[in-house]
Amino acid sequence: MDIHTLRQQGLSIRKIAALRGISRNAVRRMLRATTPPSSKRQRSGGMKLQTFTSMIDAWLHDPVKSQWTAERIFDEIQERGYDGGRTVLKDYVRLHRPKPPVVAEARFLVKPGQQVQIDWAELGEVSVSGVMRKLYVFVAILAWSRTLFVRFTTNMELLTWLDCHQRAFTFFGGVPEEALIDNLKTGVISRAGKTVQWNAKYEELAVAMGFRPIAHFPMRPKTKGRVERIVRFVRQRFFIGREFGDLEQLNTDAEIWLNRRANLRVHRITRERPCDRFTVERQALHPMVDYDLFLEETRIADAYALVSFNGVRYSIPAQYPRQPVTLQCRPHDIRFLVGGETVAVHPYAAHGVRLMQNPEHLPPKPQPKHDRFHQLACSVGERFGQSGERYAAAIEQRAPHAPLAILREVLQRADEYEHAVVAEGMDTLLRLGLFKHGALSTLCHRSPATPKLPSISVVDFPTIDVERRSLAVYDEVAA
Repeated sequence: MDIHTLRQQGLSIRKIAALRGISRNAVRRMLRATTPPSSKRQRSGGMKLQTFTSMIDAWLHDPVKSQWTAERIFDEIQERGYDGGRTVLKDYVRLHRPKPPVVAEARFLVKPGQQVQIDWAELGEVSVSGVMRKLYVFVAILAWSRTLFVRFTTNMELLTWLDCHQRAFTFFGGVPEEALIDNLKTGVISRAGKTVQWNAKYEELAVAMGFRPIAHFPMRPKTKGRVERIVRFVRQRFFIGREFGDLEQLNTDAEIWLNRRANLRVHRITRERPCDRFTVERQALHPMVDYDLFLEETRIADAYALVSFNGVRYSIPAQYPRQPVTLQCRPHDIRFLVGGETVAVHPYAAHGVRLMQNPEHLPPKPQPKHDRFHQLACSVGERFGQSGERYAAAIEQRAPHAPLAILREVLQRADEYEHAVVAEGMDTLLRLGLFKHGALSTLCHRSPATPKLPSISVVDFPTIDVERRSLAVYDEVAA
């Protein structure tokens, strides 16, 4: 209020505005104001809306029009001449709309063995076997006894979803009458109100195991509140701050925690331990049945007898290139069938592996088929016995590009050197695993033995009798 003091001292409005760095109109407003200025904008208080408040109140208490939103009311009063703001209207509707009465929620009660509630939860990215992966937890809880089962996975695919169901029922020792789940695609393909189209493989599992699947309405998590609350319980009481090396170790620790901690605690609602109530509920569960769990797909093998699945190429026997192959994806391995018969079984590839090759599936190496090779091999075997046969067999397996030249070299050195020198050289090459043209010759030349001298054959020429004539005969002819 020093503006009033300066004015009383006789300063002009222009001088006051210059001293305080504000406009002259701002000085005039401060001098006329009866209260100190504030940073909030002064509003008219909805003067334009007062004409329509009675109409709005009638709409808010009408059985049908009470469902109108503030935007719909804004459109209606604009057509009737309202030219005010939208925010004033929304504030008025928020204050005067009748509040629904607060009604106590009814607790859903079940009988022993009636229902299991199932849910997924994402736990973020963690290091699994040295690789950063997204981690998920499958949670199942028996609604009556509150007996809990958890299973940690790195995906939420259909096969994992079905396998977790089987593991949960195995852990409980039986199957309840119904399973309450979310509207996830591995369980529900689509729904229209109460009409649900189930995933065919999930429905097959439900029929085989003997339970009835139930999908709660979207956006109503309280329908399966028992499992919704237990997800946070698992995260806080078991997972946070836990160190583990791989997924199997984490699931082993989780099962120990279930048996020693989670299912032995006194439940907050029932005031009993889940393990004690489970002794009653287990008698009401349906017995387990054998169900062969697998998913099938059809692929075409490439020219190298490799079948691609999820970015990994798996090998099958070499006699099935470019043929249709049926894949059976099971929880622990993947099988390949041709004509209904299993031709290959592989474990799932580790993260980052792109090729799973079984050495037995490789095509045979090309073998030399020249008749001359077999003739030379027989000659080497006749000269050197078992040592020569082993050397020829090794050349056939290890040196398929120049086998004839290597065998000819053996016979040539056998003609030049003693039998023992050549045999010792072949044994040395066999021991070293060296099969190369010229290697035997090098060993023979370096040996202290003296090469054989080439034998000179003496040729007996036939004796020819030549008639002796007098040279005078030629003189007579010349004359």
